[in-house]
Amino acid sequence: MKRSNIFFLMVMAAALFTGCSKYTDIKTEGALTPGDYINFRYLMNNTDRLERSVDMPDMTSDDIQYKDTGMQQSLSNEYRNAYMWAAQYYDALAPDQDWRVLYAANYSCNLVIRDVMSGNGGTAQLKNEVLAEARVHRAYNYFMLVNMYGKQYNESTQAADLGVPLVLQPDVAEVAVRGTVKEAYDNILKDLQAAIPALPESNTHNIYPSKAAAYAMLAKVYLQIGRYKDAASYADSALTLQHTLLNLPTLSSYPQRTDNPEIILSKIAGSSHAYSARQVLSDELLALYDPKDFRYSYFTQDYTQDGKVYRVYAKENVSGSNRNIGLSVPEMLLIKAECQARAGEAGNAMNTVNTLRAARFSAADYTPLSATSADDALVKVLQERRRELCFSCVRWLDQKRLFTDSRFAKNITRTNLLTGETFTLSPGSNRYLFPIPQYNIQLNPSLVQNPR
Repeated sequence: MKRSNIFFLMVMAAALFTGCSKYTDIKTEGALTPGDYINFRYLMNNTDRLERSVDMPDMTSDDIQYKDTGMQQSLSNEYRNAYMWAAQYYDALAPDQDWRVLYAANYSCNLVIRDVMSGNGGTAQLKNEVLAEARVHRAYNYFMLVNMYGKQYNESTQAADLGVPLVLQPDVAEVAVRGTVKEAYDNILKDLQAAIPALPESNTHNIYPSKAAAYAMLAKVYLQIGRYKDAASYADSALTLQHTLLNLPTLSSYPQRTDNPEIILSKIAGSSHAYSARQVLSDELLALYDPKDFRYSYFTQDYTQDGKVYRVYAKENVSGSNRNIGLSVPEMLLIKAECQARAGEAGNAMNTVNTLRAARFSAADYTPLSATSADDALVKVLQERRRELCFSCVRWLDQKRLFTDSRFAKNITRTNLLTGETFTLSPGSNRYLFPIPQYNIQLNPSLVQNPR
């Protein structure tokens, strides 16, 4: 192993770690010997690098809406650009934070995957577990990358459609070129399948991947590519290992991410939670909520700016920390329900959805959902996904995968009230591909830009 690599990562792990007091027992720095197993364990303990994820897909989705000049003006340039699906989100000299966060995390994962098994100390079981954790994190990161910067998976064109650079070695000097969507998904699935045998069924903290997390990630991946039978099977496997739901009406306080039994694998939005004050619910999303739904009263609230009142996403204010956008029990229930609806099992789909809804209403206000047909069940499941999973970077992925279905595909138009320009996001549009950061193209001209 290259000593320079491990010393670099040791320094970075110490510099980047900002974990909360719950993790005072988790070492991330100290007198370490390059090549020792413990180095790799510490790298996988770095919550600031491995738990941190993205937030821009919330800004581009139809769950958010800014209808007046004052609110648009309060956004940073990059958020305003993303809201309008502009040709570039960031200035030429400014790196794309989502891109940087995910690839930085993958550097750590690549180093562990390459070198942990040849390290000194540690049992084979411990080394394999750390290796498996790195594979799950890397699979998650590439799933987000390919769905932000690459085309939606299409069975007939995946081998030609551009995805993202698939960097699988810890070599910062590598000249990265964009791979295909197929290559990205092949590696994601390979990593997850390879990880499962060595992972514990559950882990000591939800920042660490477990078998439940690998199964849940497989369910999410298969849903995105339209393999619903596989998605349902892996969602069931995850739920067998972890299925606890918070009963919102009975909570005295909302738990921190690290203590939340609904979270299967914690991943936090990249922004600070102060940003949530400007996550204004779109009219369409707001209309889906029953005011008696505790998700409405708990996770949204009125926000006043310049004398105007907006309904904003407030889960971060309730929990006091960045929102989780990682894998969860509610998401697995909704994946299972969607797959049941698509299989023609309307009653089963509604039963699965109602398992979730019963924990979101008081007993006096709860009424089970029913469906008249499988198509009706699918519509109601997708509405429930929006209510439950809003502002967790899920809706953007749903918009991408549903664009071929006329029942759910639609044009979305936004006007920049500062300039008067109007932008339209059409089903299957190139605007569903995030622009490759100009900053990165300047550093590496081999990167091909997405069309607009």
